[in-house]
Amino acid sequence: MSTTSRGSAGKRRLLGEHLRALRESSGLTIVQAGEGIGRSNPTISRIETGRRTPLLIEVKALAELYSADEETTAFLLKLQSEIKDEGWWDAYKDVMPASLANYIQMEAEAASLKVFALAAVHSLLRTEDYLRAVLRATSPSAKVLDRLTAFHLERQRQCLLQPENPLELIAVLDEASLRREVGGRSVLKAQLEHLLQCMDAPNITVQILPYDKGAHGALSGSFTILDFPDPSEPSVAYVDSPGGNLYLQKSPDMRRFEKTHAGLRGSALDEPASERWLRDAIKEM
Repeated sequence: MSTTSRGSAGKRRLLGEHLRALRESSGLTIVQAGEGIGRSNPTISRIETGRRTPLLIEVKALAELYSADEETTAFLLKLQSEIKDEGWWDAYKDVMPASLANYIQMEAEAASLKVFALAAVHSLLRTEDYLRAVLRATSPSAKVLDRLTAFHLERQRQCLLQPENPLELIAVLDEASLRREVGGRSVLKAQLEHLLQCMDAPNITVQILPYDKGAHGALSGSFTILDFPDPSEPSVAYVDSPGGNLYLQKSPDMRRFEKTHAGLRGSALDEPASERWLRDAIKEM
């Protein structure tokens, strides 16, 4: 079926109609569909009526849940990719990795993030120079480097600096992320000073997990838990790795990630002690 003549709104409605038809043919209710992919009933309803663009992972999960064949699944995924919802990130689609687009959309919809950073300071808390140093390690051209840096700085503004309902960020930073001299000692020192400023914001919590706390439950890598404004909307865990981006939303997975993050917060220094740690580290530099 050709969809090239339809605009985004029409394609969104068409995708919803196909997903509703598949659900009904599979004999599942909206409640069962929501439970099957870890989404609320209102979310499934909004997707089916074309009021919400489903994420790529949601289309894949629904297609699998409804036992759609390969041809139908391919059509649904293609249709989803053609829907162009406007967002601030659209201005950077020329440089933003396609694998990041789904995450950025989810982040924009989230009410809060619970993150753990192991090897580097979390991207929402980076200074411009630190950002550039991290990005430069992937060897982009000077033009792409400038655009990616601008993208991440705008992302920080959109998430954390909105006057109304800014994103709540609860970050646990492993000491390893604060010792690596990304960009050199002067850049790292400015980054640590920036973290102190971030801690003054009412929507940002930063806790440091020192080396002397020993082994912990996230030595394998960083992760993010996204919570949404609708309390009935299940949370999503996001893990970025060299092997690809992983989204987890089933209840057992979420319980594991929530328990791990809670354990990390319990082991980490509290906020006043974390502030003292940063000040001492700055003095040592």
